[in-house]
Amino acid sequence: MAPFSNTQLVLTEIVHDDELHATRMKAYGLRSGTLDLFVQGDKTYALHSDGQQITGCEDLGDTGWRPLPRDWLAPQSQCAGSAPLGETEVDWWKTPVEPMPSSYWVWSKQSDHTPFRLVFQAASDRLGILSQYALDYQVRFSAVPKTDLAAIASACKSARKSPENRTLHERLAAMAQSPTRANHAIEQLMPEVAATCSAAPLPTWPDQLAITGLMTPFDFNESPYPTEVLYDWSVQSQRSRVFFPPGSPSTAQDALMIGPRGYNVSHLRGRGPVCAPVLPGTVRPDWPVRAPCSCEAEIAGGTLLSPYGTTRVLACPLASPRAAWAWYSASGRPTLFMVTSLPGDEGFGLFAALDYRDWLPGHQVARSVFAKPQHCPLPPAPPGKAAPAAAPSHCGTCHLGAPASRR
Repeated sequence: MAPFSNTQLVLTEIVHDDELHATRMKAYGLRSGTLDLFVQGDKTYALHSDGQQITGCEDLGDTGWRPLPRDWLAPQSQCAGSAPLGETEVDWWKTPVEPMPSSYWVWSKQSDHTPFRLVFQAASDRLGILSQYALDYQVRFSAVPKTDLAAIASACKSARKSPENRTLHERLAAMAQSPTRANHAIEQLMPEVAATCSAAPLPTWPDQLAITGLMTPFDFNESPYPTEVLYDWSVQSQRSRVFFPPGSPSTAQDALMIGPRGYNVSHLRGRGPVCAPVLPGTVRPDWPVRAPCSCEAEIAGGTLLSPYGTTRVLACPLASPRAAWAWYSASGRPTLFMVTSLPGDEGFGLFAALDYRDWLPGHQVARSVFAKPQHCPLPPAPPGKAAPAAAPSHCGTCHLGAPASRR
């Protein structure tokens, strides 16, 4: 599970018993810390153990969390289509939440209809610990003939009220401050994951490149858009084109970046393009190093999360507290780029995730692809000054067009 800000990844074991109306959620920080929570009815308990047996049960009262429902969708949920994530065939479901037009996404595996991935626009109590994080992946899922939750429920009947007035969010955040790590438990749950990454350098984009994929928006009133990225560092140019469905006011929209300047170009149906000089310049090929991104986990090849070989999960800082998560195979092939949301983002058409499909290093395109439409103006210049750079200063870390700074 990946958080909304640049804090640690978390591995969680969830056990649910529908007859008891109870769920246990054991969270393990990949860097440090653990948190063991038991939810039954409208009560949440913090469990304490000696590594083998439960030694204490702390009554946290009604935290707003509830046992996980059997159906993670809602009557208003809509299926937006079917397409693979990596090599896993999934159905894409969006569910509206407040404030409108916010949503959260569930990608269900077609093989067994279990949730394979979830993306949340904001933290909520909707799905317990899962909806406290921006991005969740299913590692394994299995039905069991029975659970040990009845014994835990019995032990917690006499639990004392917690003397601490900390929210569950604060308890989860405090895991990163723990001096210990649950090495054995993490090894047992997911032997394929390591929090210590190899010494290999961070990925660098090739000088020429073509990418295709699907871009998923946060807002419920939108659906995933086919996306094409064309890149040529020899002419310091990049065009990311999103294709809209029939009936939309526009056929496509480009993020056109030429040297130090970038333009948002909308191709309206029956009209010429509309252009706004609001974007930064071309992405530098070594942007993961410049960001600077950090490798937070490495997943051995051969899993559903690493279909193209050993995969590294990179955390890339943006203007705090927003964060980006980038997944790359060891060969340099990206599979996911995700930007977390902030309150107030709803309704602005921002994207949640770009899932890469085709990765074509060395692909050459005609330079006319990067031609700026005649209607594209330069940014307005203040009186007596030259035209400003198209990007804020902190964008110059990864893009051309602004003084480099790290923030």
